Amino acid sequence: MNRALPLACLAALALSSMPAQAAKLPPCQPKHDQLFIAPMGEPFRAGPNDPYPSALWFAQADANHDGKLTLAEMTADADRFFNRLDTDHDGQITPPENRAYEDQMVPETRAQIGRVDDLLDAPKKVKRNKHAPPIPEGAGRWSSLPIPQPVISADEDMNRAITRAEFRDAAVERFGRLDTARQGYLTLATMAKTPAQKAAEAPCAATAAGQ
Repeated sequence: MNRALPLACLAALALSSMPAQAAKLPPCQPKHDQLFIAPMGEPFRAGPNDPYPSALWFAQADANHDGKLTLAEMTADADRFFNRLDTDHDGQITPPENRAYEDQMVPETRAQIGRVDDLLDAPKKVKRNKHAPPIPEGAGRWSSLPIPQPVISADEDMNRAITRAEFRDAAVERFGRLDTARQGYLTLATMAKTPAQKAAEAPCAATAAGQ
């Protein structure tokens, strides 16, 4: 006699008696407002239920809206952002202008390093894998490139003032780092996800895997 059959029937009966809503999985969505910091440092924000805001930057920079971001388009977008940062229009981003960028545009990057769990509402007191890659610092948490401060890092000669030429050079270099397939253009679908984006999507992936 097969004794597994009665047990299976009992299990099925127990499941069928559960309330319908109890069997439903919780909605899978980010819990916080979202931030994306573009390669040259410009912040883009979106609500918790909106598409990740990298799409906002890409749509802005992709001037002809063909779904392909070329080096020329990224450089032009860098020029536009440079003009926004250069508030006194003297052709360079000075320390006061850089401080204004940090304090007013991207205050999130000044959060204490190592507290990314707090920012993403991840579980506390989780022992980290010593072989896991380090948490990106500063703006790198919300960017496709691990650059802690994307504006000041464009200062090639380290004189604490970023010229338009230096900012353009940085745009060229960063485009090359993003264009990993060496196609000569970027697409939104193939851009690397930011660490914050991956962390926000992690519960969703876990839920999907358990279905």
